[in-house]
Amino acid sequence: MRSIFSVRARRVRNRRNKPARIGFVLYESRDIVVIATTRKSKNTKTGNMVQVWILHRNISPIDAVKQGKDAVICFDCKHRGNGFAKRTCYVNLRSPQAIWKAYRRGRYPFLATASYSAVFSDRKIRFGAYGEPVRIPLPIVDALTRVAKGWTGYTHQWRRAEFQAYRAYVMASVDSESEAQEAVRMGWRYFRVREHGARLLPGEINCPASDECGHKTTCERCGLCNGVRFTADPRKSITIQVHGSGRKNFVSLDAIARAA
Repeated sequence: MRSIFSVRARRVRNRRNKPARIGFVLYESRDIVVIATTRKSKNTKTGNMVQVWILHRNISPIDAVKQGKDAVICFDCKHRGNGFAKRTCYVNLRSPQAIWKAYRRGRYPFLATASYSAVFSDRKIRFGAYGEPVRIPLPIVDALTRVAKGWTGYTHQWRRAEFQAYRAYVMASVDSESEAQEAVRMGWRYFRVREHGARLLPGEINCPASDECGHKTTCERCGLCNGVRFTADPRKSITIQVHGSGRKNFVSLDAIARAA
């Protein structure tokens, strides 16, 4: 006859062996899905942040780029390229491809906003591991930032009137000195990618997690790229030398202007 203690021990082992959730669907529309992955990140620059992916719901990331349908999640971002030709996006598509496939297999349950605190309260969040954070409905962004320990995010859509409220959460992603100045006039803090050896502007600092700064910290520990947090936010904007999988195709707008 089995003892009650052996039954209890087996139940404990079963609970321990149950696979932990590796992510959640935060939002779905006809065309897009927003997924937060919670497993430990291997990204040495960002650190162990929750990664939020904005993906085409019905087409894999690789096929979306090939067919030009990544505009659904990236709008008119100049780093999209023409398919894979002259693509300067820093994201290696293998990761979002794997996330999308797992989503299509039903690996990620939907997570209601009422449950955000239980999942995200001890974590920092990276909005836009792939895709535009402004595709995430603002109430969801607000709910996440209310419970998380911190966050980072970037948008190329900072000029558009309908997305101005996102400057409280994410940085304007700019590609030239003139764009940086324009973003500041519009009330944004910004993140600027520049050529190797290009100067820093007044009001900028090098990204502390960058190669050029010797990886002094990670995005998780730094947390400076979190938009405009208070009226007349005095914190500096951030700049980094070109990096990532598309760096070989990078040509800055400043270089184009000089050649004109």
